Amino acid sequence: MKILQGSRIPKANGHYSTAIVSNHLLFVSGQLPISKEGKDYENAEFEEQFNVVFHNLEDILLASSTNFQKVVKVTTYLSDVQYWKQFNALFADFIGKHKPVRTVIIVPELPQGYKLEVEIIAEV
Repeated sequence: MKILQGSRIPKANGHYSTAIVSNHLLFVSGQLPISKEGKDYENAEFEEQFNVVFHNLEDILLASSTNFQKVVKVTTYLSDVQYWKQFNALFADFIGKHKPVRTVIIVPELPQGYKLEVEIIAEV
């Protein structure tokens, strides 16, 4: 098992690792709309929050020598069902034709009013 760290990996904000590689799989903790430089997007519109989260995920994948085409599972938490259609469209545009296994869970709220949190598992 290898805990990933480095300039492309957003720092964890608690007692957990952002990303771990184990048995040729990359496990990425839920990413909130906070840039790897620490800029917080809690008041941003949904699309901007989505872009911050997915660019963080992309950086983590690239730091692990993999990409979205190797993502096996995506788990997404949305703070409101109203974001469902927008999430689907943005997700399809961002990752292209690849269709990983995916779960979307609507939750009553996320920390600090964030609109989404996304975790992934990918092959490396």
